[in-house]
Parts: sequence; structure tokens; C-alpha cells
Amino acid sequence: MPQLVSLDQMRNTVRRMTARYTEQQMTTTQIDLYINLFYTLHFPEQFKNIKLTKPYVFTTVPNVDTYDFVYENGLVTDPAGNDIPGNIQITPPVYCQGYLLRYFQDKTTFFNRWPKLSVNQQINIGTGLNSTTYTGIIPGFPFLRAEMDILGNVTESNVIISTFDDTGFSFTLKDQAVDSSNIGNLVGDDDVIYGTVNYVTGAYSFNLVTTAIPANDIIYASIVPYSASRPIGTLFYNQQITLRPVPLQVYQIEFQISQQPTQLLAASQAPELDEWYQFICAGAAKLIYADFPDPEGMQYLMPIWQEQLQIAQRRTLRQLGSQRVATIFSQPGRPFSSWFFGTEYSGSM
Repeated sequence: MPQLVSLDQMRNTVRRMTARYTEQQMTTTQIDLYINLFYTLHFPEQFKNIKLTKPYVFTTVPNVDTYDFVYENGLVTDPAGNDIPGNIQITPPVYCQGYLLRYFQDKTTFFNRWPKLSVNQQINIGTGLNSTTYTGIIPGFPFLRAEMDILGNVTESNVIISTFDDTGFSFTLKDQAVDSSNIGNLVGDDDVIYGTVNYVTGAYSFNLVTTAIPANDIIYASIVPYSASRPIGTLFYNQQITLRPVPLQVYQIEFQISQQPTQLLAASQAPELDEWYQFICAGAAKLIYADFPDPEGMQYLMPIWQEQLQIAQRRTLRQLGSQRVATIFSQPGRPFSSWFFGTEYSGSM
């Protein structure tokens, strides 16, 4: 059967919709850019589409509670080196090894349920000598590592080593987590690394090099201890997924996502569903008219765009119409869920 839709055909359709018939009026590279801008960025936001709704599965690392969620296409690659499509949205239900997890997007509610309670305790005393290496074990291990954003910046330290006295002497070291390691760096206010701390064993070591901690000054450590187990709740916040309790082992976590379509690059490529092609072309034409204002052209285009939007939605709407809308009283996925027992969205466990 001959191919019905291709990028090359879509280029021609966009040219006809916008009256840009030649390379001199608009190059093929520019046409491709508008097609892919609409297809990858605007198209998945126009409507909920079952074809782009997919599972998002990853495995946890023991004693690591936070995992990045990548939005933009091309930020990560698969083992073959190909770009992995970005993600538009992440939604419940969430499962861990088949168990349903409570899902949160509000940080206050999540940490009210699993509070981060710090413990401040004495771990050493000053020697009064320069370049002393201080080592030992911080009781209460394992404890939480520093919170990092997706760019690798520390947003909140969870291990703070400090000392102060009546003479005005003071110093502070804060932890900085390291990827794929249970050992984090201890960093001073001057952004210099002075030592390390092991989040799992509690072992620490630091040397201030040219600074002498006065003799008998007490050195304190503030930590947030935890008890690792299988996660039962998750928070999506700051483009990251946080699990509680902190994972004890390797577990498989599954979310539901709306995925970003893959760009069309080759002339023979086609959208994931052929029926989308004219809607994508109309959307690309809208972007062109937005950059190169043409009221008459936009007026001609809008009825076509509206009709094609309805056609593109039709398959998903018919599929969704085959099942009644779920409510908190009829939520699938939890046996015996009802107004009496509650569901994962009702606030009851």
C-alpha cells in the first residue's frame, strides 16, 4: 500500500495554505521548522490524546529519594544515542512494584505527612591546631542528602556541620550530593570543598587547612535521619519526583505521562497517526501567519484549523466515551474503593 502521508507532502500542504509556493518565498528548512514547532510544542497541548499517553517507568536507587523528570526533547538519550522524546505532563496513578502510591503536587501537604525532622548533635571538638583533619561517625545514619535541582544546584542542604564560640569564631559546612554516590561533599560558605560525608554509614572527614578550630569548641552536625522502606507516597515538585519512605532497595516506579511527539526530519517521515497531518499543517500555517501577519490568510485558515482539531480529537473522544468518567467514588485501581472506604484521591488510606 502506498504511503498516504509524509513530511514532503505536509510541506506542500503548508505552502498551499500560506501561499508560499517557492523556495524564494519561504525555504523548506523554514517550513520544516514551523511544522516541528507546532507538532512538538503546540500540538500535544491542544487536546488530551490517548496515542501520546504512555507509561513512564524508572527504577529507584537504594537510599536515593529524588529523581529528575525531563520535559524537553533531546536532554536525554537512549543506549543507542537517540534522543528520547520530552514529556508534556505527568499524572497519577503511580505504582511501585504493583502497589498504588499516594500522589502529591503540594509540597506542604507532602511534608506534613512525611516531615523532615532534623537532629542536631555533637560529633567532635576543636584541637586549636591548623590543618587538623576531623573524622568520625555521625550518629543516626542513614540520613537525607542535599536536595539538588535538575541543573545540579543545591536547593537545600540536609547535612550541616558547624561550630561557634563566644569569641566570635564560627564556621559552617554544608553537604552537596554527588550523582551515583552515597558520599557527598562538605562545602564551605566560600564554595570550597573541605571534606566528605557518607549518607549511609555516617562517616565524615574534613580539614579546614589554614583555619584552626579553637581547642574544646564543640562541633555539631545537623542531619535528617530516615528509615528506608518501600515507597508508599510520591511528590512531583520542581520538575522532580520525591519518594517516601526513601527506597530501601531497587523498586520499579510507574507513572502515566503525555509524551512529546518526535520531530519529523526525513522527507518520508509521518506523524504517529496519519489523520493528524492536516491539523499539523494548519497549525504550522497559523504560526507562519503569527510571524508574518496576514489577516485575510488567517481568516481563511481558522475554519480549516477548527475542523481539523475536531477530527484529530475524534479518535480519543470516542475511546474515552466507551467508559464512564471515574470519580472519587468509583476510582478504578483500588479494590473496594467507595464513599465509605475512600480512595487515593479522597484523603483516606
